[in-house]
Amino acid sequence: MVRNKRRNQYSDSSERKAELKSVFATFDKNKDGFITKQELSDSLKNIGVSTSNKDLLEMVQRVDVNGDGLIDFDEFCELFESMMSEEDEDGNKGGSGDGSLDHGDGDLKDAFDVFDGDKNGLISVEELGLVLDSLGFKEGKKLEDCKKMISKVDTDGDGMINFQEFKKMMKNGVNLIPVS
Repeated sequence: MVRNKRRNQYSDSSERKAELKSVFATFDKNKDGFITKQELSDSLKNIGVSTSNKDLLEMVQRVDVNGDGLIDFDEFCELFESMMSEEDEDGNKGGSGDGSLDHGDGDLKDAFDVFDGDKNGLISVEELGLVLDSLGFKEGKKLEDCKKMISKVDTDGDGMINFQEFKKMMKNGVNLIPVS
């Protein structure tokens, strides 16, 4: 089954683990090794995603395997490995990034890569939907909602988000999802 092959590829990849550790570190603001509900909220706001306290609690509970109310690195890895497995069901393949980064964009590129499942340098409507759905956002289930979100930051009109658009969105704090 393709799904298991991809999951094992990411489970065994030290490069993938390092990438996830970098993304985890951007969420773990106080560097204590755990992501709290507040840190998750702040990080999501930084990438333009606003959510209610109820939705935040549901997201934490969804990935909090040990029930301590926090997201540790292993739980974070499981979340993203499951997201990558879901993408495989759609026939997407992994790859490498485009490598065109300004100095200091590494964490942003890592965050972008989480959304860019097929590593083609663009976040598609489907990729955005997969990530949002895996985080517990109901908007991720509706492609029309994802299209509207992308249109808010799609400056070149191609219907996708490239890294420059993503970077601009992150720096300007565009809210893709309204607070419910």
